[in-house]
Amino acid sequence: MLVALDLLFGVLVAGLGQAQAGPWLFTADEKKSKIDLKVTLDLGIAKESDSDSTKVEGTMIAELSPDAPPVETIHITSGDFRSTKSKLRLSYSLGPFGLFGNAKFSMSDLSIRIDPGDTGEEAELDEEGNFTQEDNTPTLRGLVSYDVNALGNESQGEIDFSDPEQFPEDQQAEAFTIEGQLTWDGDQPVLKFDFEIEQEVETEEFEGITVLILASGTLVARGERLAGLPLLAIAPTGDSQLRLAWEAGDYILEAAAEPTFDEPETIELADGQAEHIIKPSVDYPHRFFRLRRQ
Repeated sequence: MLVALDLLFGVLVAGLGQAQAGPWLFTADEKKSKIDLKVTLDLGIAKESDSDSTKVEGTMIAELSPDAPPVETIHITSGDFRSTKSKLRLSYSLGPFGLFGNAKFSMSDLSIRIDPGDTGEEAELDEEGNFTQEDNTPTLRGLVSYDVNALGNESQGEIDFSDPEQFPEDQQAEAFTIEGQLTWDGDQPVLKFDFEIEQEVETEEFEGITVLILASGTLVARGERLAGLPLLAIAPTGDSQLRLAWEAGDYILEAAAEPTFDEPETIELADGQAEHIIKPSVDYPHRFFRLRRQ
């Protein structure tokens, strides 16, 4: 039974290490990246639009396979991009000669985020590095100040896009498609893609008005390899125990009953320690281990 447990431990630890290796961090080139924000006010009897633009800063993480050219697949797993302009300003004269009123908006701290788990599947690259990653669900963030006088209604105030109570699920941004290209500048990958994100908003503050937000633009980012997770090796000691070994460093060793590590147990390590001996137990028929940097 202990031999079977020895083999089981070896498979679980080795598989965990292989599944989590090799992401790249891409940093936006502010001079080449931008967001064009277009907001349309639809009164039913009239529509008016205004727009503003901003340069972009931020980062995203992508997994390349293999992680050197020629790359076969790419998977953008997360991203966080922010406006470099302190405020985006929009103004409207509604209807002919402003017959139906007017409105002013300003948005500060505009950001577009793609959280892990909200991205699409990995995409294949063609010979020129072009790819399409579909079904990416973005999150728009920002603080909107408004002054609206339309259809006999006057309102002033602020709307926080990060407040889920103000934007229920049926008013979240629609999933969008990333159409991009991965090229190489020497040994550094360069990622470029265009995007178009739409979100429709109806709130009590703008009674009778539907707000359509369109954020489109281009992102150009240069990549650097993120340090992979430390390799955790395992081998039997010959006396019904197992040895976990790794290259010495500032690590935390954790054990858990499930591969999700929802309730990890931290195993104390001494400075410079590079191995740990464990004895399989019937109390833990399945045991998972991982190393994390401090």
